[in-house]
Amino acid sequence: MFILVRAPFLPILAALVSMLAVYGRVSFWALPLFALFVALGVVLSSFCESRKRQWRVTALVLSFTLIFALWIIFSLNKSETDTLPPFIDTAGTVTDVRAWGRMYAISIMTREGGFVLKEPFASMTDGARVRLKGIPIPFKGEQPKSDFREDRFWRARGMRANLKPTELTVIQASDEILNIHDYRWRLYRLISIYTPRLTGAYLNATWTGKRDEQLNASHRRWGTSHLLAISGFHVGIVMSALSYFVGHNKKRVPILSLALWFYVILAGASASALRAALMIQVALIGRLFGRLSSLINSVCVAAVLLLLWSPFQFWDIGWRLSVLAAMTVAAVMERSKRGDPSWLIWLILNPLIWIATFAQVTKTFEFTPLAGVLINFAALPFFAFALPFASALSVLCMLGFPFADLASRALEGAFVLWGYLADFVTYALPWQIEWSEWGAYACAAVFLAVVCRSIFIPWLNTVILASFGALAAFALFG
Repeated sequence: MFILVRAPFLPILAALVSMLAVYGRVSFWALPLFALFVALGVVLSSFCESRKRQWRVTALVLSFTLIFALWIIFSLNKSETDTLPPFIDTAGTVTDVRAWGRMYAISIMTREGGFVLKEPFASMTDGARVRLKGIPIPFKGEQPKSDFREDRFWRARGMRANLKPTELTVIQASDEILNIHDYRWRLYRLISIYTPRLTGAYLNATWTGKRDEQLNASHRRWGTSHLLAISGFHVGIVMSALSYFVGHNKKRVPILSLALWFYVILAGASASALRAALMIQVALIGRLFGRLSSLINSVCVAAVLLLLWSPFQFWDIGWRLSVLAAMTVAAVMERSKRGDPSWLIWLILNPLIWIATFAQVTKTFEFTPLAGVLINFAALPFFAFALPFASALSVLCMLGFPFADLASRALEGAFVLWGYLADFVTYALPWQIEWSEWGAYACAAVFLAVVCRSIFIPWLNTVILASFGALAAFALFG
């Protein structure tokens, strides 16, 4: 009953994730039954016969599980049986340009769907309107000796196929329709022109979602790559600043909601940003109707909505790490509501996030730096101050305020100093932890135990659930 009262969407999320984990390994139409079995098992793990009306809630949870499972299966089947036209002749908008090995991948959204062009140069920019003719080519599926699947990666981003162009024309600026992607490119140029290099790289990662490759490599070495990916950290900073200026009038929720989604879409609408935005939106709607939602349940609702929007999000590393980290933060925050001291929350949060994401990070990137645990203690408060301060200074620089340029150069020095300190800690703690079965099992068990205790499942039930839940994760994810 603890789960049904505090996080009714938790069994739904567990069921959908388990179903997608065995996708392709079991019969296609057995998947909804498997999802129902998992959801029922999670619900019964904290069932109390003395509670009234819990069977009604259980029936509702199972009904939603079945409906969502069928929708996801329908979406996956529709995508995999999609018949590509032999030739396309249409117009579209460039939505993203990213490095792709030695090439550049240019995403173009058209009336016929999204297509990806592989070019040796970044010949177009976000927001550009193009006229294209070409031959659609299916994405590569499962490859030998590789866990990466190009089809799932691009379909999670709304793309339909690769495109071999026979004719490609950029429409002149006079014919161009302003769009959010164009605003993103204009903002990227303004930041690059008016701010020092390092400050500009951080601001572009925060406001446009475009990462500098050299800076990205440094943060990966430090174990702080999450600071460059738009996530709940960045969305929370933006919404906190806006909340201060908006106040508590009747228009607060609509204004914050519009600003929230404008920022997330402007920054590229990554899986982690969308998850954070959905969580905040659920909280805003709850406050509008005078109901406070459980943080754990809010994370589950956001994760389920993303899977319904695009089931391929499940195979995206960003979605997985985002949900794991958000569940950990929500679990710790739920416990803090019960009177735990703030210094203890701050002390245990970073190590718990590291533990929760250990298996996924080490399996994907082969290792995780031990120094990252220590660096993150200082990273979060430093960047929580530096990023808003840098954003305000950049606006003043663009407007030509006196001494703003001098202040931005001083902040550039702070970012440089931060890099030196992070390098020193990495040099002092050079050890890297690789993936291991026992380490992954222990971390999975700790993560499940933290989630169980956050919704006040008794200790005995928690130990059983964490132990067998970690084993189930090994079985499901292979």
